[in-house]
Amino acid sequence: MYIESSNPQSMQLINTTNEILNQLSDLCSQLTSEEYSRDLSLLLDNSIGKHIRHIIEFYDRLMLGMENGIVNYDHRKHSLVLETKVDVALEKLQELSQWVSGIQNNSVLEMQVSYAQEGEKHRLNTNVERELVYNIEHAIHHMAIIRIALQQEFVKVKVDNNFGIAYSTVKFRDDQCAR
Repeated sequence: MYIESSNPQSMQLINTTNEILNQLSDLCSQLTSEEYSRDLSLLLDNSIGKHIRHIIEFYDRLMLGMENGIVNYDHRKHSLVLETKVDVALEKLQELSQWVSGIQNNSVLEMQVSYAQEGEKHRLNTNVERELVYNIEHAIHHMAIIRIALQQEFVKVKVDNNFGIAYSTVKFRDDQCAR
């Protein structure tokens, strides 16, 4: 199966991913590195940068998985530079946007995960589209947390009205307003 303009469902995943990456880029462009990396008590002494790094690294693991056929989100780098330097995050978000725009097929992938401290990894079949869906939902979850911090700590920062809001919720609200 190919992801191309003749497949609207697949293009929707790519467009939605890019919308999320653009929203994150817009946010990052409004923060200094100090604000981006400031530990906030509201976030249990985590920073906005840590949440954005976490989102980025999940997409990065999918990108690597498309190269080698195996996706393992547990093997993230936890890059200190990515979570403390807003300009590095902006560069990486742009790189991911270019990458996702170039996805051309819905490759079958193997997912590896382990919930035990030690032991074998659980292996299951997945594909690129399924993992894009997962990453979209995962990003929105973290963006909702970021939005709470922005409203309390960085009121000067303006984000899209739908930043951190599930697409199903946006659709529901739009449907209610249309009535």
